[in-house]
Amino acid sequence: MLIDLNKMEQQPEGRYDVCVVGAGAAGITIALKLAEKGKRVALCEAGELDYSVESQEVYAGRVIGDPYFELDSARLRFFGGSTNHWGGWSKSFEPGDFERGYMGEEYQWPIGFDDVNAYLHEACKIVEVDSTFSEDVIDVEHGIKRIEFKHSPPVRFLDKYLDAIVKSGNIDLFINANFHDLSGANRRVASAHFNSYTGKSFELSFDTIVITMGGIENSRQLLWIRRQHPDLFFDDSLPIGRYWMEHPHFTLGEALLSDDPATERYYSLTTEIQKKFGILGCGFVVKKQGDSGTKRLIKDLLCVAPSVGEWAADLAGKKLICAFRFLAAWEQAPVFENRVALSSSDRDRFGVPLTELFWQKGSIDRKTMEVSAHQFSKWIMNRNLGRARLDEWVYDNGEYPTDGELAGYHHMGGTRMSHLAKFGVVDGNCRVFGSENLYVAGSSVYTTAGYNNPTLAILQLSLRLADHLS
Repeated sequence: MLIDLNKMEQQPEGRYDVCVVGAGAAGITIALKLAEKGKRVALCEAGELDYSVESQEVYAGRVIGDPYFELDSARLRFFGGSTNHWGGWSKSFEPGDFERGYMGEEYQWPIGFDDVNAYLHEACKIVEVDSTFSEDVIDVEHGIKRIEFKHSPPVRFLDKYLDAIVKSGNIDLFINANFHDLSGANRRVASAHFNSYTGKSFELSFDTIVITMGGIENSRQLLWIRRQHPDLFFDDSLPIGRYWMEHPHFTLGEALLSDDPATERYYSLTTEIQKKFGILGCGFVVKKQGDSGTKRLIKDLLCVAPSVGEWAADLAGKKLICAFRFLAAWEQAPVFENRVALSSSDRDRFGVPLTELFWQKGSIDRKTMEVSAHQFSKWIMNRNLGRARLDEWVYDNGEYPTDGELAGYHHMGGTRMSHLAKFGVVDGNCRVFGSENLYVAGSSVYTTAGYNNPTLAILQLSLRLADHLS
């Protein structure tokens, strides 16, 4: 059933098994699976069934630190969430992402790779990609492996799942339902309060609540709950909003590589090499530039290294070498100072403080990128596969460019998983430490970020949580 809070005249009756707050990839996935298990679910979406300015402006905020995107344009606030502008890139975590103990205790997940990987096939069905991802170590010495991304059509959850949810006998979908507060006692939530854009309000009662509002909003709303109700629903000392992460994205240079039919190739470093150098994960893509780019790079190479330039020109004449752009997206370290905070002065239309996002790339982030780029460069040179020319800012410790990709619109951490409340907000089952029935889902629960696009892993963890709750 679809219920528009803007138009609703009376409070809904009855009690739900689970209230899911946020109808993006995580919320929709959890609601559908719980409904299949016979649970009665309230799925609450703050926006409408399409984009609206009044909903989107609630995502406004301020970024303090490195250059970043405007927060109200970095995510979408209507049914389907940011799947409505998702590019479809699909890849999940690797085993090494759960083996970060060499970096410190705060890098340790409370679950293992197998716990997440068990849901890979089911998650891939949702985004309509094959669940077999190839990975080949092609050079052990330099730690280079060839990897594969899959490309979803991309699936828009609005188009794919709205009809099924509206027709479900176990799901009530509330739109224009802006979360505002909780009621309860003794670490147990009994009900949630919502406001519409037309001044209406209503309350839902339930046995369990799951916050799935996004990689920034989950933190903002938990901070707001803590401010209103200190120590009532969970431990006051939890590092809510802390250890926030993104995936830095930058073009690192160009490369002349032995040609093959692929217009793009994807690489990363093995876990063994990451451990050896004390770095995190980094993914590379090399994109073919065509004949004009090849001629330009060879001309430059002839000027600085004539013999190598002649070698490259000979191969280019035989169509055995081609120019590629060399791009990277890498894992950011979980750092306590990178955080989501509440504004001290600005509030949204419902009285909740707007977001202040503190975000900077640190020394480990820089080291991860530089070591990974140099390993790749050494590999193609030592194996005589071509030559890479890194941009000056990469090898000269220069400032990051401000006119490039910047990051991936990937909001992770802030309500992260951990063995200990000292380092996290939720346990291995996504339950908030100290709470009886408050859960969080989405990429905000990531302990570490990997270098993979977050959507597929969001689905895996959401399916796992739904199984736990059912």
